Parts: sequence; structure tokens; C-alpha cells
Amino acid sequence: MKWTSFCLAALLAMAAGCVPAAPPARERSENGRVDTKPPPEPRLPAPAAPKAEVSFDTPRDGKFAEFVSQKAGGMVSKVAVAVENRGQMRVQLGENTAPEDTLPLTKGLLEGARKDFPDRPITLSVYDPQGEPVLKANYRPGQGVRYEVARGDGAKGEQPGRPVPQTPAAPADQAGTTAKDRRFAEWAMGKAPKYLRYVEADLEHRGRLWFGVTRSVEPNDLPALTKSLLEGARTEFPRRDLTATVFDPDGERIGRATLSRDGRVEWTK
Repeated sequence: MKWTSFCLAALLAMAAGCVPAAPPARERSENGRVDTKPPPEPRLPAPAAPKAEVSFDTPRDGKFAEFVSQKAGGMVSKVAVAVENRGQMRVQLGENTAPEDTLPLTKGLLEGARKDFPDRPITLSVYDPQGEPVLKANYRPGQGVRYEVARGDGAKGEQPGRPVPQTPAAPADQAGTTAKDRRFAEWAMGKAPKYLRYVEADLEHRGRLWFGVTRSVEPNDLPALTKSLLEGARTEFPRRDLTATVFDPDGERIGRATLSRDGRVEWTK
């Protein structure tokens, strides 16, 4: 029953005499007159956030799956965990989860899995509310995290309803949403293999780029490296703003750089 229907039914019951109305509270003021005050408004409890549908391989996997279901707050509709034996986890986003919340949510889920399953390689696959693949995060101990955007050529992965065997990370020629994106990612990796751990591109459709740097990159060299990649992307994808999200060797986000149409690069944390 909707909240509005519930309130309407309660008011009708009170009017019919089924529920006695609370008597008004009376207080005596300093001059001796009796003041009548209405009773306080009742507070209805807030509806609980829906729990995600869970599946898992082992009891330890199940404990973590239930934790995600309880704490995700409706951001996740399905979660399948097979980390203990297979190092694999899949989640489907809830209907109300905004696209810009996908990366922070993925990062939080991966951090939680790393705490519960230390020293385990973990692959976390994320799907949109319709079950289409969106993002994949590959964590390897000692190597950090590699993020992969989903391909945009109609390829679909396994559905997140149940655990499946772990799949390897996408090769370099699939590190983008379109063939043109993947060619750019392969070109970038070929130009700076010493400094780039990976490059993922969604430039053709959305003007977005993700890349992780190696430990050979000094902090003072990062702005020049980022600008070089964005300018290379501008050559292939002209007439649009371009944004690069940068990650350190441990998979932590460093910041985001935007190359505007006039050639300026602006950084945000």
C-alpha cells in the first residue's frame, strides 16, 4: 500500500469513529488561562532501502555478499561473489544509481573485497540496471588495480546473476568502447610503455579516457604526460572536450584532467 493510501485510510477510519482522536494537550499559562495545543504530528518510519539479490560460492563469499546487499543502500540490485576460490565478483547496478557514481561504487566494493580476501587477485565486473557490462576492475597483489570500460560494439559478458569462472583482463586491442578507441589506446601504450600501465578509451562517444601510470612516472612529469595523451586524443577526436582520469601504480585515483577546445588543461581532484 502506498503511503498516501495508508494516510487516507487512517483519516477515514478516524472520521468513522474507528480510531479515537487524541485529546488536545492543555497547559495553564501564568495568567491562569488554559491554552490548547494540538498534539504532535506522528512520524512514520522511513522505508528501508531494498536489499540486493545475492548468490555466492562459499560461506565466506556469502558473508561478503550479504554485507554488500545490506550496505549498498539500493545502489546494487544483484551481487554474485566467488572470490575465495575464483577471485571473481559481479554486481548489477540499481535503477537509481547515477552513471557518475559507478566508479566510486566500484572502488568501494573492491576495497571491501580486498579487506575480506587479502592477497587474492580479484576481478570485479559491473553491469548497468539492464544487465549490460559497464566497467571491470582487475586487482592483482603488488600490481594495483586496472580499470576497463565495457566495449560498445554489442559484445555482452556473462550476466551477474550467479558466479562464473574468472576471465582474463582484456588485451590491449580491446581497451576501448569502439574500434577507433581501441586503436588510440594501442597507439598510446606503444608510445609510452615505460610510463603507462594501461589505457582505456571511450573518446569517440563520450570524450573520456582512463589511464594508470607506472612507478617510473615522477609527480612533476605527470601533467606533461597527461597533456600529451589528451593532445594525441584531440588529433584523433577533434571538436570536443576531452577528459582523462588518472590512477597511480596502486590503482588509486590521482585526479582528472580536461582538455578544452581552446587547448587548455584543467586539473581537478
